[in-house]
Amino acid sequence: MKNISGSIISSLLLLVLTQPLAGQDTLRTYGPRIGIDLARFAYIFADPSEIGAELSVDAEVYKNIFPVFEIGYCYISETGDLFDYSAGGSYARAGVDYNLLSVTDRSVHHSITVGFRYGVSLFSHRVEDAFVPSAYWGDVIVDTYENNLTGNWFELVGGLMTEVTPNLFLGWSLRYKVLLNPEMDPFVTPLLVPGYGRGTADRGFGFTYSIFYKIPLFKR
Repeated sequence: MKNISGSIISSLLLLVLTQPLAGQDTLRTYGPRIGIDLARFAYIFADPSEIGAELSVDAEVYKNIFPVFEIGYCYISETGDLFDYSAGGSYARAGVDYNLLSVTDRSVHHSITVGFRYGVSLFSHRVEDAFVPSAYWGDVIVDTYENNLTGNWFELVGGLMTEVTPNLFLGWSLRYKVLLNPEMDPFVTPLLVPGYGRGTADRGFGFTYSIFYKIPLFKR
């Protein structure tokens, strides 16, 4: 939480310090903005370790309205006393962000946004050498259980983005997620739904911290 709070405070200070002087008669640039989530790489130090990457694309198609598309992949594996578990796959999210920041200077590209996403994940999970103790039937070892699954969820998103140099942005987002099909596997609850998080919780929170580059296709 200290790292998240520090990132939010740093972003707010950066937004203020990089705010251009009002009244500049500068043409506004438009084009797709491509980003990579830097926070994903910190998950490799989690327990269990999670390997993955996420890319996003957005663009201002109308004043303050940004359609967003995000894709990614992640994988985990865990060795326990009672079983060995692994899960991995790809995911995609689509939605819209709306910029709440009122800007009079056309050269300003900072934003404070709210929006939503709908997410879909196609993944598989696998349990090996599962030890099932039973005083009545006797202990049982299940060699392998594997299933291909589809996860669906909805997200409410709020975030802040700052243009640190022309067309280069840093931004973070906070997300509240609701898993729409928590019983996707009736036998083994997935420990990971790629793009959503823990399959053992039908609600949760997420955080991204990303770097973006906007391709300035045209000005007006």
